[in-house]
Amino acid sequence: MKGVDLLVINANLITMNGSREIFKDYGIAILGDTIIDIKNTEDILENYKSEKVLDAKGKFIFPGMINTHDHLFQVLFKGIGKEKALIKWLADAIQKPFFNISNEDIYLAAMIGSIEQIKSGVTTIVDYQYAHGRPFLSDSVCQVWEDLGMRGILARGYTDSCDFPKYSGNEIVETEEDFFDDVRRLHKKYKNNANIDIALAPGIIWVMTEDGFKKCASLAKELDTFNTIHTLETEEDNAYSMEKFGMSTIDFYEKTGILSSKFLAVHCAQINKEEIKKLKKYDVRVSYNAISNMLIGYQTLPVKDLLEEGLVVGLATDGAASNDNQNMLEVLKISPLWQKAFYRDPSVIPALKVVEMATIDGADAIYKKDEIGSLEVGKKADFFIYNHMKANTVPLYDPIVSLVYSADENNIETTVIGGKIVMENGKIPGVNEEELYAKIQIAAEKLWERSNIKK
Repeated sequence: MKGVDLLVINANLITMNGSREIFKDYGIAILGDTIIDIKNTEDILENYKSEKVLDAKGKFIFPGMINTHDHLFQVLFKGIGKEKALIKWLADAIQKPFFNISNEDIYLAAMIGSIEQIKSGVTTIVDYQYAHGRPFLSDSVCQVWEDLGMRGILARGYTDSCDFPKYSGNEIVETEEDFFDDVRRLHKKYKNNANIDIALAPGIIWVMTEDGFKKCASLAKELDTFNTIHTLETEEDNAYSMEKFGMSTIDFYEKTGILSSKFLAVHCAQINKEEIKKLKKYDVRVSYNAISNMLIGYQTLPVKDLLEEGLVVGLATDGAASNDNQNMLEVLKISPLWQKAFYRDPSVIPALKVVEMATIDGADAIYKKDEIGSLEVGKKADFFIYNHMKANTVPLYDPIVSLVYSADENNIETTVIGGKIVMENGKIPGVNEEELYAKIQIAAEKLWERSNIKK
């Protein structure tokens, strides 16, 4: 009998493997951070032993969900700038406090946001960290992930903040070279970290020079990572690109080398059919952010058209300043509902496809399909236990439909990332949540005061 680090027994496994198999009364053997065996419970217990055993009798295990686009620092700005279009929202909710955000603020926001996601079944976050009014703010996000055991990709952002409101006179306005230097520093720092990777995230088409975008494309190849950019979010993208560069946003990204198989395009709400074909030509991935798009009044991403073209589409919460939470279960439900209404077709984006987009397609969207996104031998042990025996989810007819249309956070019982139990029975080990919530309330109020944010 072989000793392992964690056993799961008596579970119903929603594998999301290539055949989308569902196994009843099965077990998982985990050694280190990896799944080493999946068999019926009897065979697992005959062949493996562990000091830690999770008994999931009568419950379902899903692969951990992948949030393909987020801004964890925005947890500090929930509720600010509502009922405003993108440009006005950016000015009031993001640009005003930009230079006043401290490392402690970022740490608290990232901790709260990551905990909320763990509680809603997320095991991997792509955090688009673009607020850099002082050094090393990205490190605060990564420190949270190390403390919690979260899997994350720190998409190190760049924002042209020259025109943002200043306060103390000690603000740091980053140059493009500062940005590239910090990407290299972060990549070196976390190169051997099993759970943390670094990507490039120039904010949007108007924040960087043509040469800067070319350097982003080149550096992504050099570091074997990817670029992710807010793309065709509103009409302003193409208007700016046409005026500045004499071509559309997508054509400009093609010219600069950004358009490639290592590009995760975020939003794409204004995309047309010809541009969809061009994304497919370059094997671009897309992040669909339904809730934030709705809240700011965007046109929706035509997901059906992208899927029919064969593009990979992942799901995302976006930041809490434009959502206003980090609950991936809300994303699961609202994402298909908006598409059904948009296409006036209830068959669009069925529940199984939604779960695929949140798991195996999400893994593909961030170039980790071989590591995460499904329950298979050899993959990382990232999953959550779904308990449907709650008022909102009984009786259960189909576990996949139940997760998409009925679930809330009280159904997510336990979350495991890389073989580590990061939440068990709704509790985060080693974290005093009430104390944490009190701390961020005080920190946020001080930040709003420093930044002259008023109702």
